[in-house]
Amino acid sequence: MNRNKLTIPVLMIGFFWLSGVLAAQGGKVYVKVKKENLRQSPNGEKIGELVSGSQVEVLEKRANWTKVQVTAWVWDGSLDADSTQVDGFQIRVSHILVQSEASAQLVQDRLSKGDAFEAVAREISTDKGSAAKGGDLGLFGRGDLMPEFEKTAFALKVGQVSKAVKTDLGYHIIKRIK
Repeated sequence: MNRNKLTIPVLMIGFFWLSGVLAAQGGKVYVKVKKENLRQSPNGEKIGELVSGSQVEVLEKRANWTKVQVTAWVWDGSLDADSTQVDGFQIRVSHILVQSEASAQLVQDRLSKGDAFEAVAREISTDKGSAAKGGDLGLFGRGDLMPEFEKTAFALKVGQVSKAVKTDLGYHIIKRIK
C-alpha cells in the first residue's frame, strides 16, 4: 500500500470563518460548509472540492477570498509527473494529410523554407474538412485519435512541427497548437 503525502499550495477557496473571525495568515482553519469548491483563482474554474471538517492553512487573504494550502494523502497510482497523462488533458493540433511519402517530403520542404503551415494545409491537405481551417483539428485527448498520430502529437511542444507520421489514412505532418 503506497501512499504519498501531497501538499497542494495556491488553491483559492471562499472565506473560512472560525468562530466568526477569519484566521490570520499561517493559521489553521476548517471548512464549515458541507462542500467547498477549490479554484485556481478567485471566481476561476472549479478544480476540486473540500468536505466539511477539512483543515487548511491560510496563505493569503483578499477581498472575499482566502488562498489556502491543503495537505492530504493520495495513492501513488493516482499521481503522475507528466501533466499530459491527467484524465481529461487535451491538446490542440493542426495537420496536413497527404497520400504519399514523396508528397509529405514536399510539404516539409515548403515548411522548412518558411511557408506558413496554415497556408500549406489549405492548399495541399487531402483532409478537406481541416484544410479549410488551416489544418486545425481542434482539441482532443488521449484515446481520441489513431495511436501513431496521437503518440507524435502529444510528444510535440507547442509550435513544433513533426516529421511525417504514417497512418491508415496517409501521411500526416502535425503541428501542436496548444
